[in-house]
Amino acid sequence: MGIIRQLDKQLANKIAAGEVIERPANVVKELVENSIDASARSISIYIEEGGMQMIKVIDDGEGMDAIDARMCIKTHATSKIKDDFDLFNITTLGFRGEAIPSIASISQFELKTSQGIQGYRAFYDFGELKEEGEADAKKGTTITVRKLFHNVPARLKYLKSVNSEFSHIQGFIEKFALASPHIAFSLYHQDRLIFKTSGNGQLIEVIGQIYGLGVAKNMIKVEFSDEEFSISGYISKIDTSRASKANIITLINQRVVRNLMTIDAVNLAYRDYLASDRYPIAFINIEIDPYLVDVNVHPAKMEVRFSKEGQLKELVYNGVKEALKENDLLYQPKNKETEKETFNKPFAQPSFDLEPEASTGEEKVDLAHEIPEYVNHHIETVAQETKEPLVIKETQPVYQEEAPRPIKKKIYAKTQIHGSYIVGENQEGLYLVDQHAAKERVNYEYYKRKFETFIPIYQDLLIPLVFEFPMSEFMILKEKKEALLKVGIELIEFGNSSFTVKKLPIWMNNIDEKKYIEDMLEQILTINKVDLPSLQEHAVATLSCKASLKANTYLTLQDMQTILDDLMRCDNPYVCPHGRPAVIFYSAYELEKLFKRVV
Repeated sequence: MGIIRQLDKQLANKIAAGEVIERPANVVKELVENSIDASARSISIYIEEGGMQMIKVIDDGEGMDAIDARMCIKTHATSKIKDDFDLFNITTLGFRGEAIPSIASISQFELKTSQGIQGYRAFYDFGELKEEGEADAKKGTTITVRKLFHNVPARLKYLKSVNSEFSHIQGFIEKFALASPHIAFSLYHQDRLIFKTSGNGQLIEVIGQIYGLGVAKNMIKVEFSDEEFSISGYISKIDTSRASKANIITLINQRVVRNLMTIDAVNLAYRDYLASDRYPIAFINIEIDPYLVDVNVHPAKMEVRFSKEGQLKELVYNGVKEALKENDLLYQPKNKETEKETFNKPFAQPSFDLEPEASTGEEKVDLAHEIPEYVNHHIETVAQETKEPLVIKETQPVYQEEAPRPIKKKIYAKTQIHGSYIVGENQEGLYLVDQHAAKERVNYEYYKRKFETFIPIYQDLLIPLVFEFPMSEFMILKEKKEALLKVGIELIEFGNSSFTVKKLPIWMNNIDEKKYIEDMLEQILTINKVDLPSLQEHAVATLSCKASLKANTYLTLQDMQTILDDLMRCDNPYVCPHGRPAVIFYSAYELEKLFKRVV
């Protein structure tokens, strides 16, 4: 007797749903894609409890008659492809005929639709038809999904919090709005309007609504093509960047996809302008003959394959690179006191305050006059040789209020080499110290101790910082505010999708506050879960690096001695937190041997 049998229809749909529908956001994605395919110009999405309680999508598209409405619930029933040729010439977002029956099999599913003459309504209870009949005649389709996954407890168990699930929904809607700026999207959560676009076709307006006006003003329009590809979109100027690649969005024929090759090409074009850990904001739409694209790769339809990828990568790289060159992009650092743009800052001597007292709000005394004459001469020589203004930035000191730790070994500072290395000695021999690595080690152990015994004593920022996010990211950060307090960041809600930061712990003085906070927020958004030790380690590493001395920072002898003493108070003074050597030692015997004074 045979053991192979055909699965019943309802079980088969549940299996298909497991591939297509992973969370409420996937339901929203599939339904909105159907609305777009139906030529809707207005799409409204209503969400309750992050989609776990209810999802409703209303569109003004073409609608269906009763016959098509009954057919759409059947497995592999679709109007979008008819034969093999259509499968490899897909111009719609949906095409498999799997989404609707899959959703209906794992929810209470209600369908209302009309072509403007006579409406039709049907209600399915976890795949079983319970009610059907006539409905109102308003043109378009309304689909309501309730009790999602209630008959699939394993899937329900692994859903995240309400805010987390809604953030995924918001993320999809934002991408749809970017891909289809001609459609008016409205997104509601708990009957509150969260996101809305006008549908006037202006992509830059949608960018402004998602990322804020400041980002929108800093975008560059790009258009370039060859015989195979036509590319359009927007890329950010170099003073607008993020700490992750998530904001490089790729569209293929208006379909949002994950295309690592295009992302790599965009990043490569920016490498001459951005630090290795910073990435642009970019929206790249690639128009290509549908026959050359295979979108039938993954059930989620987020991955595609197409020919001539090498040609496309080169086109994207050259096009973005040329757009950057044409826009005279000089990075514009902000002066923290004035918040005004500064260019080619004139050469100035640094001031140092390696052992500062708590801030009093008064300006620090400039100690530049303490730099020896030979250092001044050396700096002038270097500046002349490079033929560029040499900018010496003020060191970023660490606030010290704890009792000094004992010095393991006294090293006496003697001089400095190339503004980067300190030469020291004692009776044992000669020491070469990388001042950046040394300061980073000192900072690392200092901040690590601070986080281990976190005391919430804050100082107000001179100018409160404002951070604007897409609503999808705002919802995640709102949920993680308590964890961010553990790394010294207190987020205060400001408007619908913004936060302000008005203060930082008093021992975090003289860092680049905005960059530090951005890094922490990006860390939260990247992992989307809070592993507090990992987050604190990231915070320690970030603070340590940002408060360290940079190359071409010239020090007084007293400053050098302070660095050496602080380094020798560390638990591990000989390497930086990244494992690079901080100290190179030559014993007295090795020196004599080098000069052949001993055999």
